[in-house]
Amino acid sequence: MPTLILITAAFLGGASNALAGGGTFLVFPALLWAGVAPVKANAMCSLVLLPGVFTSTWVYRDWVRKVEPPLLLRMSAASLVGSAIGAVLLMTTSNATFSDLVPWLLLLAATVFTASPKLREVAERSRAGESTAALLIGQTIISIYGGYFGAGMGVLMVGLYLIASQLDLSASTGLRMISTSVVNTLAVAIFAWRGALDYTVGMPMLVAGVAGGFLGAKAVKRLDSRHARLAILIYAWGLTAWFFVRKFISLWK
Repeated sequence: MPTLILITAAFLGGASNALAGGGTFLVFPALLWAGVAPVKANAMCSLVLLPGVFTSTWVYRDWVRKVEPPLLLRMSAASLVGSAIGAVLLMTTSNATFSDLVPWLLLLAATVFTASPKLREVAERSRAGESTAALLIGQTIISIYGGYFGAGMGVLMVGLYLIASQLDLSASTGLRMISTSVVNTLAVAIFAWRGALDYTVGMPMLVAGVAGGFLGAKAVKRLDSRHARLAILIYAWGLTAWFFVRKFISLWK
């Protein structure tokens, strides 16, 4: 039964990321429910959802082509630096400490996910001209968060690009696809190097995530993603509230 639930969560997480985002809200708690330690569950979540990132990048490849190669290289370099820092920080965080952080990380992710349409709108109105320094610093900071936890990272990246560059929304989305691919790939490589991945559980989930991501990507241009996004939002806030309630109950014991 736990294996079936984990595979289902991975499939839905992959599809969710392709359609509207929020796959972490499905995969991460499923791994915790199955008894995986918090730090390892977070690392496993990155592994399981990685194929969906590549699938989405392929779907939006025309938007990726709008980004000039020099900018792509600079942002990829900043992504590598930030991802390495974030992933190493996660590997040095105890399970007890990370468990204390989980409700707050979920709250941050749920807030970013909820506010994403408004954030994009505000970012497009707040263009300050291109600033290479702001782009590199912002990209590094967001990538540190991405290597450490990552939910909502893509929304933050698009906001940064819209404010600090001359890219339009489609080109910003294309650059975000490449940047998140770089961040997640390096983070997973570091987690593997540190022995934080359970392949017995991870490989079936990885296959399910690929299938979900593929079907979600096929459907993304034909379905109204607003309904999927609304369902994920309701679930994300319910999950966040549950983690806070559980934390407060444990403090009273």
